[in-house]
Amino acid sequence: MERESELESRHLEQVSPNSPPGAAPDWDSAPNIPMALLIVLMLLPWVWVYLGLSVLNDYRLTILMYEILGCLVPVLLLGGYRLPIWPLRFNLAWILLLATTIGSLIIIVFRISNGFSMNWTVFHAQAQATQLVVDNYFWFFAFIIVLVNPFLEEAFWRGLIYRAWRARIGTLGARWVSSFFFGAWHWVVLSHYCHSVWAVVLTILVMFGGVVFCILYERSGTLAAPALMHGLGADSPMIYVVYYCVTHAVNYPL
Repeated sequence: MERESELESRHLEQVSPNSPPGAAPDWDSAPNIPMALLIVLMLLPWVWVYLGLSVLNDYRLTILMYEILGCLVPVLLLGGYRLPIWPLRFNLAWILLLATTIGSLIIIVFRISNGFSMNWTVFHAQAQATQLVVDNYFWFFAFIIVLVNPFLEEAFWRGLIYRAWRARIGTLGARWVSSFFFGAWHWVVLSHYCHSVWAVVLTILVMFGGVVFCILYERSGTLAAPALMHGLGADSPMIYVVYYCVTHAVNYPL
């Protein structure tokens, strides 16, 4: 595996920095972020999410603080806005089919397993506490989560954090380090809405998802591939699960 990763890294590094958009990620222009700042950037999502959910008790403010202060501002200040978004180096239909298939499977398993066989007592209590109800605000923030969040998160976690680590420790190490921290902050949300065991399990799954997003970014040459997989394969089914649980509370233990 290490040999394969080294060969892949060399192949990507041989692409000229002057290649057209979508030819490959421009690794030579990776942001030179000081180590201390890099670690702070990876930990700040914990602050915004904890502040929004546990102090302000408002899921809407939580989303806004994370998207703006956690992702958008660092990307703008550190030059991530120059990241290649399009075109893909492979067929768009392939990534759309894969993403929608994964998203659909998550929804199907959720329905046939009666809510993943989870006890949703904690979720319902915390949904009330953080004003999570199906109203006009819900649909507005669902739009942000499905269509805006994937591109902002990918720009920050893959385009900024992953590339900065890659310049320091190489492809394989950067995948795991950036993906660990990408998944880790989700634990704050999951532990707020889920029982502890499920929070840990789902956090680990998000970490592995981060590795997949890194590979898609490398192979496709742009952030569009991981963003599409992120939005259609993960965030869309997540919105469905939240919507279903809020509107069908009677189906789960209260």
